[in-house]
Amino acid sequence: MKVLFQILIVATCIGIVVYYTNVEPSKTEVLEGPTTITKPVVDVEPTQQNSDELPRPTTGISIYIGKSSDEILDNYGKPLRVDPTEFGYEWWIYEQQAGLLMVGIMDRIVTQIFTNDMNFNTTPYTINESIEDIYRMTIFEQEVSFESDDNVYLFAMNEEDMKNRILVKYGDVYVQLYIDQETNTLYGVRFLDGATLVLHKSYEMQFVGELVEASTPSSFAQIEINLANGRQLTALTNAFRQKFELPKLLFSNMLTSLANDNSEQMFLALMETQATDSEKFDVGGELDALEISYEQLGENVAANYKDSIEVFHGWINSKEHRALIVNQDYTHIGSGAYLNNFTQLYMK
Repeated sequence: MKVLFQILIVATCIGIVVYYTNVEPSKTEVLEGPTTITKPVVDVEPTQQNSDELPRPTTGISIYIGKSSDEILDNYGKPLRVDPTEFGYEWWIYEQQAGLLMVGIMDRIVTQIFTNDMNFNTTPYTINESIEDIYRMTIFEQEVSFESDDNVYLFAMNEEDMKNRILVKYGDVYVQLYIDQETNTLYGVRFLDGATLVLHKSYEMQFVGELVEASTPSSFAQIEINLANGRQLTALTNAFRQKFELPKLLFSNMLTSLANDNSEQMFLALMETQATDSEKFDVGGELDALEISYEQLGENVAANYKDSIEVFHGWINSKEHRALIVNQDYTHIGSGAYLNNFTQLYMK
């Protein structure tokens, strides 16, 4: 009887291992970033907003735009880390209890600030503010302009932008309002200067004069940029989960490595260097080969986004991608990037 009992225990354990290592991963389709068109024109007429311009806020974090990075150090101390970007500026990252503060620094000047933490003063808006209140207090123009020397740039929002990625001009500062369409609330705000807006090309843009382009990073620099984008995606995810009182996902080096590999494979497939279906990267297969068992595995992917903030915004406003981000059963996370291809893996 004792021997039979031991056999049953072993058989049960084997069954559990087989079950958990053959779980079908939850995979989403590649979420494509917004299609933006940049084109020169003979003449761009200034928008009506330039003649009746909204005044720049005199309080809140937007006041740092255009100021020395020393003022950020004086008020917020040293950042947790400094992340490189493909646009030439650095992100100073501050991870707070209730979210993130990300400060863009170029040549020791603050060029942009993003936060999803309601504890920061984001005048004239407030994190978690309803979209109804935002529309009630602001008159939006579908076209917003920026002028620099003899150059004129005109940014146009499409119908989708007007719903969840609104661009507003306040004097010489621009505001991107990131709306969570599931809750119809503001979950993130980015203040930035016009030059950075031109670099990002996040909206359809017409211009007269010179088109400013970011320098192409070296191969070594791009590796560091990829890693930085992955770290930011993980931090953005945990901050978002915290809003819904979901447990923080634990960082996994293994999942991060696989996410980076998957993102690179997405790029290679796109470039048709390894384009056959049989050669696609299989995260679940890689875990099985490493003899790592799991109860659940999820995979979010995206392509053609400008940065981690834009990627995450796209994911939370896609029903199937959002479902993985807010899944309460997952325990670990790994995020990776390769150029403008992004992967986030979740595991229980």
